[in-house]
Amino acid sequence: MISFVWPAGEPMLAGTGGSETYTAGQVRELLRRGIAAQVVSVGHGLKDGRKDFSDIPFLSLTDERQISDLPGTVVFVNRPYVVPTRHKAAIILHCVTPNNGGRKVKREDIISNTLIATSIYSGQQWALSLDVPYSRMHIVLPFADPIFSNIKRAKPAKKIRILYAGRFHPEKGIYTILEMMHEKEMRHNGYSVSLVAAGQHVETGRTIAKMLHDYRYAKLIPAQKTVAAMAQLLAQTDVLLVPSVFAEPFGMLSVEAQHAGCRVVASNIGGLPETNCGLLTLVEPRNPRALMTGIAEAVALGQATKKERELAGGEFGLGASVDGLLKTLRV
Repeated sequence: MISFVWPAGEPMLAGTGGSETYTAGQVRELLRRGIAAQVVSVGHGLKDGRKDFSDIPFLSLTDERQISDLPGTVVFVNRPYVVPTRHKAAIILHCVTPNNGGRKVKREDIISNTLIATSIYSGQQWALSLDVPYSRMHIVLPFADPIFSNIKRAKPAKKIRILYAGRFHPEKGIYTILEMMHEKEMRHNGYSVSLVAAGQHVETGRTIAKMLHDYRYAKLIPAQKTVAAMAQLLAQTDVLLVPSVFAEPFGMLSVEAQHAGCRVVASNIGGLPETNCGLLTLVEPRNPRALMTGIAEAVALGQATKKERELAGGEFGLGASVDGLLKTLRV
């Protein structure tokens, strides 16, 4: 049994971040291979997120001390509970380091665990933050669900379809996009821009969504709650924008979009350059005109060919990701 223990204070909700998608995908693949796996939460009861992920097992504990009784291997997601475990625990650090604005993770709470990061960049940053040799960091790369490579693309539209599907949060670059949208060139070049209203589970996201309720320069569409829905949306998109203004540990959405045949314009920062599947254009962060230039370059490259998409789909596979996890856990 491999138990992915969700951090304290929040349920595991679909459509709210990469940690959720990554964890659910890992559990599904482990189950497919006949390896018992589950998501464990503490103190949420049946409101732990299981309604959003009805195809994977959830276990809700009432007290963190019950984690000590879990059989098999415990894998903490992002933040640990400071409790003993039957076997050496691991922690997957999807989050940024505390010194880069992440939530406080005490060195003494995780230093004895097997340390897993989701990109080379993130592994280097965590090694520096924890003052441990980089050799102690295990890199288990994220993945794109196979549905993204297999989804049939929609026919080209009259206008170039541009999509932002990150959370409504300043660190994700939503304000860079809004500043760009008010440039004259963006309104007279045949672009159709859509914004996914994701991240409304927190006050910042709700506030930005209210601000954009009657926004005239882009279409707001609901948050996508399932992998299939996101794949379908990307299949109808020509260019995905990932204009993050902080150093993301990786950037799974960039990979998913490329697998679906989208070109991606992303900030040249953090782990985002590592997401290149052949359809990625990197631009300076916090620079709306650089973002516009990146879009123009991506459009000039044209629709991804069948061969380009096949090559993109060969990168960051689910099977390879789970192979790396099992090797790290020595299961």
